Amino acid sequence: MKKKIALVGVGGRTGTLFANELGSAASILGIDRKNAVDKIKDGKVFVLRDEGKPIQLDCVAFPESYFSADTKVDFLFLVTKNPVAPAIRYYYERADRENLPDLILSQNGFLAADEAHSELEKMFGVNAQKIRIIRVSLFNPVSIEQNGETSLISYFLPIRLAFGIASGPDELDNIREIFKNANIEAYEVAPEDVKNMEFSKLFTNLIGVASSSHGLTIEEGFANENIFAEEIIALREFTSVVKKSGGHFLNFSHYPINFFASLISILPLPILTIFRPQIVKVVSRGRGGKGKGNIDEIDYYNGAVIKLGERLGIDTLVNKKIHQAIKEKL
Repeated sequence: MKKKIALVGVGGRTGTLFANELGSAASILGIDRKNAVDKIKDGKVFVLRDEGKPIQLDCVAFPESYFSADTKVDFLFLVTKNPVAPAIRYYYERADRENLPDLILSQNGFLAADEAHSELEKMFGVNAQKIRIIRVSLFNPVSIEQNGETSLISYFLPIRLAFGIASGPDELDNIREIFKNANIEAYEVAPEDVKNMEFSKLFTNLIGVASSSHGLTIEEGFANENIFAEEIIALREFTSVVKKSGGHFLNFSHYPINFFASLISILPLPILTIFRPQIVKVVSRGRGGKGKGNIDEIDYYNGAVIKLGERLGIDTLVNKKIHQAIKEKL
């Protein structure tokens, strides 16, 4: 029997991707606000995979108020944006207390799992340890185009992600099997490396934010020596913070993040400047030619770097500059 997943935030870009890709391997119950659910039910959400033919999203979807103790699911998969605590409290207060679902988190940044664990402890005390928190880092960029009331969500294949247990029982057979049956290239990391996985994904997220703070694409920003310098220095500040925290970056197939971070830390800025065209080509290829998104989560991007730096006594001047510039645009 297929495992059941309540996919919270199914109407968003990432939610649409997972609803479409996991549907063959698990029983998906899409949950979102009523207007998002109505769009899916009315056939106004389409998916474009690898520049193929758009197909209508086929997913059973219900509004948030539908979820209750009678909604028996194995996993609660939050594909909503940060912060996660309000959604966790809402759904776990309504879940079956005798069979609490495992929690899957796909949010960007390195705070979601800690925030989730803290919220579950407030709700269930020591029993929170029985709830498995699975952290997922999706590498595929996802874009959305609006044409009136119709949405087109596009991404490239194969779907690549990393996942691991952030807390709770150390067993992943069920979710591992789901990813395998859905033909997803899923890189499993050990529990002790989950935080490093989060650091690694955030490193990729930070690339291009400095350019966005100036209202430019990555290509435009990297073409400007001063903005390129901001990009590099912001990443160097982050690598310093990660190292001081005791963490490190990971390499994944197709995504040698630790290797790239090491080069940026070691090579002088003038040398890196010479290789700007090659760097931007690698970044653009990794994002499938799609632009930088989710800037509204800047507090979980550069903002998180700033806070961790302050806690560790490391100044992050360029990240502060970028963070302030983006906040002024929001």
